[in-house]
Amino acid sequence: MAGVAMKIYAIPTLSLLAPLTLVTSAWAEPSSADVEKLIQTKACQRCNLNGADLSGIDLRGADLTDANLIGADFSRSNLSTANMRGADTTGANFQMADLSRANLSTTNLSTANLLGSNLIEANLDSADLSQANLYGADLRRANLTDADLDEVNLLGANLEGAIGLRR
Repeated sequence: MAGVAMKIYAIPTLSLLAPLTLVTSAWAEPSSADVEKLIQTKACQRCNLNGADLSGIDLRGADLTDANLIGADFSRSNLSTANMRGADTTGANFQMADLSRANLSTTNLSTANLLGSNLIEANLDSADLSQANLYGADLRRANLTDADLDEVNLLGANLEGAIGLRR
C-alpha cells in the first residue's frame, strides 16, 4: 500500500518541477558574445541579451529581430529605426529611450517600462503592450494596430495621430 501512495505523490512533484526548469532557462544570463556582437555590428538576430545592461548605448538601426531581451536595460539608449520585430522584451527597461521609427511589430513588450520614451512613428502593429508603463511616452503617429493594450499605463502619453487606437 505504501508503494502506491509513493507513486501518487511522485507524479505531482515531478510535474511541479518541470515548469521551474523552463522558467530558469528562459532567465539565463546574457551571452557576453552576443552583447559584444551587438555593440560591434549592431546586428544580433535571435541572440540572448536577457538582463543585459545596454543603457545609454547608441544602437540606431540595430537588428534585434526575434532576440531574447527579457529584463534588459535600454534606458536612455538610442534605438531609433531599430528592427526589434518579434523580440521578447518582457519586463525590459526603455525609460527615456529613443525608439522613434523602430519596428516593434509583434514584439512582446508586456510589463516593459517605456516611461518618457520616444516612440514617434514606431511600428507597434500586433505588439503586446499589456501592463506596460508608457507614462509620458511620445507615441505621435505610432502604429498601434492590433496591439494588446490591456492594463497599459498611458497617462500623460502623447497619442496625437496614432493609428489603430480603438476609441
